[in-house]
Amino acid sequence: MSSQVGFLRTIGSSACPLQQEQRSRERRLRLVPAPVTCRQSQGGGGGGDGLILDRRNVLLALGGAAATATASSSKMVLAAPVTPPDLSKCHDANALGLGSELKCCPPYSSATVYDYEFPATPLRVRRPAHLVKSDEEYMAKYKEAVKKMKELPENHPWNYCQQALIHCAYCNEAYDQVGYPNANVQVHYSWFFLPWHRYYLHFYERILGKLIDDDTFALPYWNFDAEDGMNLPEIFTMDPTSSIYNDKRDKSHYYPAIVDYKYGYANTAGTGETGKDLVQANLSYMSKTFKDSLQLPELFMGDPLRAGEESEKGTGGLETIHNALHQWVGPAESPHTDMGSFATAARDSVFFCLHANVDRLWHLYRGFRGNKLEFNDPDWLESSFLFYDEDEKVVQVKIKDALSTTKLRYTYEEVPIPWMGRVSIKKKAETKEKSTTELSLVRVGEFGSQPRELGTSPLRVLVSRPKKNRKKAEKQDKVEVLQVKDIVVTSSGPARFDVYVATPYGDLAGPDYGDFAGSFVKLPHSMNEKGKMKKKTNLKLGLTSILEDIEADDADKLVVTLVPRVGEITVGNVVDKLVLSNY
Repeated sequence: MSSQVGFLRTIGSSACPLQQEQRSRERRLRLVPAPVTCRQSQGGGGGGDGLILDRRNVLLALGGAAATATASSSKMVLAAPVTPPDLSKCHDANALGLGSELKCCPPYSSATVYDYEFPATPLRVRRPAHLVKSDEEYMAKYKEAVKKMKELPENHPWNYCQQALIHCAYCNEAYDQVGYPNANVQVHYSWFFLPWHRYYLHFYERILGKLIDDDTFALPYWNFDAEDGMNLPEIFTMDPTSSIYNDKRDKSHYYPAIVDYKYGYANTAGTGETGKDLVQANLSYMSKTFKDSLQLPELFMGDPLRAGEESEKGTGGLETIHNALHQWVGPAESPHTDMGSFATAARDSVFFCLHANVDRLWHLYRGFRGNKLEFNDPDWLESSFLFYDEDEKVVQVKIKDALSTTKLRYTYEEVPIPWMGRVSIKKKAETKEKSTTELSLVRVGEFGSQPRELGTSPLRVLVSRPKKNRKKAEKQDKVEVLQVKDIVVTSSGPARFDVYVATPYGDLAGPDYGDFAGSFVKLPHSMNEKGKMKKKTNLKLGLTSILEDIEADDADKLVVTLVPRVGEITVGNVVDKLVLSNY
């Protein structure tokens, strides 16, 4: 352990209070932010990690329509990368059921900010949580590291609760964008989600290693995309006295319960899938998430968000699955604290295990694309954040430096990927309207010009396609995307609706909703003074695999069904667009 750590005295574990008196802020140093430039990244590799799979083979393995890669340059706009927040202007955060005076700010209001010096340490290997369970030496180190983190003084930036508050501050509106007081900093619901959390885990992991004087220590990952890992990892549930145990979870989801990617509290997917059928449904969902987004990264990673813009632009497919897992782990009862809320999620060690696999899936995604840049855009590459590192420095990091796990000195133990290739699932009876006859048809109209509310019944609309019978080259050039626009969650709790697509009979729709296209999922969130959501957001879903599966390539129109699960939601429109590929 370094001499910097040696002075720290051991005290009792902090209770991680949600609301408390403003802490005295320590380490009041000169604020010297490193300059932010707007250079475009050079080279098309985007940071290689050695995981490079031929994109043609990946598409074939996933059953994709495109068999060859077509590269296209992104349209450049006036550079406006998001800059690090002003620490001196951090203010109270807010979240459902937790109040509007959450103290999530770091224990320092200013600091000398350094450009992060990337480590030259041994390569850390993250292993599946269900496999490290039997590794007594590793588990002893992991528990000891977290125990030491919990025993640090409450106002030390490495303290367990202080580390959790980092997530609260960046996710629950404790920071405003510099120069844009009406735009808050938010690292969910946009293209920031994956790179920000990669850095968050990086520093958390290295601090744990520093506390036990082990520069090879690595976090485990929850391998929820394989059958053997689809249970809540038992390392977090077996011992209530363990430093990595958290009591605020849905204990009905402990082993042997299988995680449900479509979980929606009382409306658990609404399909009744269990056992092997649920495993297959999860694998199919994961396969589709990759397959339909390889040509268009925003479908996987989230929509662009530039400086000055309102946050919550649009969630990517991987974040949507991640949101459902947060809900599945956290308490079923409101206010859904700890894993059920972004404000408190990082108080549970499961959080970091979940995000390690989310990061691994991004690592795989980059490899499937040949490590091609997802967004060749300086507004993404040059956006930057602040973290407190293992050398007790406040450091600035940029997204362009997060693209290589090798540069960050970690990797993942390889395991089989069961969702590669076509995954067969049973047709869900729940996707049919209740009717007296299977042959009943209902008339379906277009969405209209006014927002529509999702009530207790599914909303079914007729959507015109931009072009039918597209040729192979056209599909490689442009991606067909279903867009649910201007989504507003009018309730303060969690929200979810699922989307299904089918072919119509003229302007009639059958009782079968069709094939599952994706979901909108939102954790409990903050409200404005009138009790309504401040922001509109969007959902984009790739249609490549569905159009193949339902043999709808020659259809002029589609029947789109929005099935409400949780929360009060309105939507502004449902459209089908062709979007330029970035593959």
